[in-house]
Amino acid sequence: MTGEGRVRRGFQTALRAAAILLCYTIPARGGQQATGPTPTPAGNADAGRQTFAKKGCYACHGREGQGSPTTGPRLGPNPTAFAAFTRYVRAPRGQMPPYTEKVLSDTELADIYAFLRARPPAVSIDTLLPPR
Repeated sequence: MTGEGRVRRGFQTALRAAAILLCYTIPARGGQQATGPTPTPAGNADAGRQTFAKKGCYACHGREGQGSPTTGPRLGPNPTAFAAFTRYVRAPRGQMPPYTEKVLSDTELADIYAFLRARPPAVSIDTLLPPR
């Protein structure tokens, strides 16, 4: 990477950080600071399963959001908080492409989140072993 490229990348990183900081410091309506967690939308798990497949999420995260050590992290059955999930999907830091509102609507994102929350927990290995 050239010196100019490094400067440009550093500027873009600083600009992103400033935008994130600004989002957390702008007062909410009524002049008060926003507090508390973002409410989790209900979403539709069945529609989320279809969107998860249609948008290609399964290619890295598995058909059930179980993840893979080589392609993408586990997302379900207990995904991170909805606000953090949304922030990361919209502006990821790793190899994942950004899924902006033009690519994935807020409704579709809420549906995917509902699908991930609905995943059953993993079965304990102890229940699979024969009794001694």
